[in-house]
Amino acid sequence: MKNKLNKAITFITPTLDRKGSEIALINLLKQINPSFQIKLIAKYKGVLFDSVLPSIKKEFLFDGKPKRTYYNRIKGRLEVILNTSSVLSKEKESVFYINTIILPDILAYAEKHKIKTIVHVHELEQMYVQLNEKKIQRLISYPELIIANSNSSAKVIENYGRKGNIEICYPSLEIDKIKPNKENYIKYRNKLTVLQDEFLWVMSGSLDENKNPLLFIDIANEIIKRKANVKFLWIGGTTDKKFEKECFNKSKSNSLENKIIWLGDVGEDYYNYLNCADGFILTSIKESFSMVTVEALLLGLPIVTQNCGGVTEILRADIGKIVEEKNNSVLMANEMIKFMEGTYKVDKAKQIERAKEFDSVKIGKQWNNILERYFSKA
Repeated sequence: MKNKLNKAITFITPTLDRKGSEIALINLLKQINPSFQIKLIAKYKGVLFDSVLPSIKKEFLFDGKPKRTYYNRIKGRLEVILNTSSVLSKEKESVFYINTIILPDILAYAEKHKIKTIVHVHELEQMYVQLNEKKIQRLISYPELIIANSNSSAKVIENYGRKGNIEICYPSLEIDKIKPNKENYIKYRNKLTVLQDEFLWVMSGSLDENKNPLLFIDIANEIIKRKANVKFLWIGGTTDKKFEKECFNKSKSNSLENKIIWLGDVGEDYYNYLNCADGFILTSIKESFSMVTVEALLLGLPIVTQNCGGVTEILRADIGKIVEEKNNSVLMANEMIKFMEGTYKVDKAKQIERAKEFDSVKIGKQWNNILERYFSKA
């Protein structure tokens, strides 16, 4: 079989942006065994397209720039459809590696043309609602291999009916690049007008309902009742201006305008702002993993999260605090205050050792072994 001989893989991803699943793929591709012949296709170009993986052949189907008129929007959709067929037709002799469940058109193309396929699943239940029954059945039955980014995401697709050929491969980070920096800690707090004696709690994620900024506001409100010298920082933006306004209005109605900083997307400065915090909270409703929790481990931050799924595969009984009851701002605030007051101590060395389990080099070896086994069976 030609695939077995050439070990050719075409990686297909929605976009090359600063999202967890995209960063996870980028970090894996940096570690891929050179015996594989690879190409990367992004459906939309994304902000990272030109800057990452310069040695890898890349192509995008659509630049993703907003189309302001109805005619141009229709034209843009047709461009994607035509480009998809044109580009993918050149890759039929390779294995398709689809980096999400939310590219059903790509999977349908693979099935139609009998292309061997691997799907990397990063999603929990709330994302499957974007697929109708036919698309879910194709996702369950057609790919020869499913790679799940956690046991949590594997369990979801098993519950939908997937039987066998599921491998677990956790997302990874370049551990050596994420370290506390005291100079930047002071510099970026000054940029935010956060005083050095104020305790700064941070949450990072897109401003959407699943990341749960409304709970974030409730927690801030609860803590402010008991602690004056504290501020809260949300890193991440949104294109949903209606929901953004709802968050801002709720913050204002609780008189938290001077306590909550809505930072938006910060690009290359992301780690500098994360580094300037004193503690990390995860308010998400559902997470198949949580790369930012691993980043918080590396920075030695106190960690408080509600039980949103995959985060339980990162934290342990002696690392961080997980609140089991969902959307309970009082319980979250209680745990956070215990860190602020010193009742809970952070073992930074233990946190770093745990984070090293998700280093790109280590995870990359596991991933390459999965691919080698797949091709040996092909």
